[in-house]
Amino acid sequence: MDAMGGDHAPRAVLEGAALAIADGGVDPANLLLVGRQEALQPLQKELGLGAVELLHADEVVSMDESAAAAVRSKRSSSIALGMKAVAEGSGSAFVSAGNTGAVVAAATLLLGRTAGVHRPGIAVPMPTRSGPCVVIDVGANIYCKPEHLLQYAIMASEYCRAVFDKPTPMVGLLNIGSEEGKGGDFVSDTHALLQDAGLSYRGFIEGQDILSGAVDVVVCEGFVGNVILKVAEGMAQYVGQQVHEAFALHPPRREVKLALNDAFARLDYAEYGGAPLLGVSAPVMIGHGRSQPHAIMNMIRAAGSVVEYGLTAHIADRIAAYTERALP
Repeated sequence: MDAMGGDHAPRAVLEGAALAIADGGVDPANLLLVGRQEALQPLQKELGLGAVELLHADEVVSMDESAAAAVRSKRSSSIALGMKAVAEGSGSAFVSAGNTGAVVAAATLLLGRTAGVHRPGIAVPMPTRSGPCVVIDVGANIYCKPEHLLQYAIMASEYCRAVFDKPTPMVGLLNIGSEEGKGGDFVSDTHALLQDAGLSYRGFIEGQDILSGAVDVVVCEGFVGNVILKVAEGMAQYVGQQVHEAFALHPPRREVKLALNDAFARLDYAEYGGAPLLGVSAPVMIGHGRSQPHAIMNMIRAAGSVVEYGLTAHIADRIAAYTERALP
């Protein structure tokens, strides 16, 4: 775990680790916290995490730092040393709420891609009317080819099986319309590949279909996916602010307030365990920069689920199977 990553690190990270041990049944001996010892040791003692191993890292990658520059120049950062530990077999998965670009760059460089995968993709679980839906990619790759989106669909389907217990995830390709012929050559070519991929493929979906729960996996290029993510986050914040202001003017009855609190809790990103970077040779979970302990706990639990499922091996097998079947 990158103990220095995120707006509220390192306290939120260590408190999240403590929650994972207490509430999630995580063995403290299975956690390795990477960061500055002088910052971590007092918190380790305060929170009773004596059984959790610490790995000292001299440097920290800030949230606004250039990803490429940070990976090149800060080889003793908590991100770099944590990723290196996984690459060398000292860990099975890497978890960070730090600089997303630096995590992606370090994972690609130090872990390498899963066999057969062209480009890794970030998959974000989003709440819908029928449970979580995984949107991929949300920013790892903005220069996409149809083959990349096909692999995103395969990888995200495996993630849904691993974490959300969906045996046959339904896949949709985001487009400006659901009718055949809508969109340009890029989406048409991707559509043709997905139809022949052996997936549960619904076809084209539109933006409003994401939150309706029409599909379990939404496939799009990274530029579009990142815009979707930021708009959804901004809308959630705006609605929450409006409700809060309305409550200040018109205090609701206790039952109404409890019902609304329950509804907002289901929309909270903290419940979904971060965003996996799919397509690298070991599980990598990326958390929101604002992650609090509850979100960190769920990231740890999600990382454990994908390790137990053997997600990386399943993805490699599915990619190889499709490649073999597609050969002339």
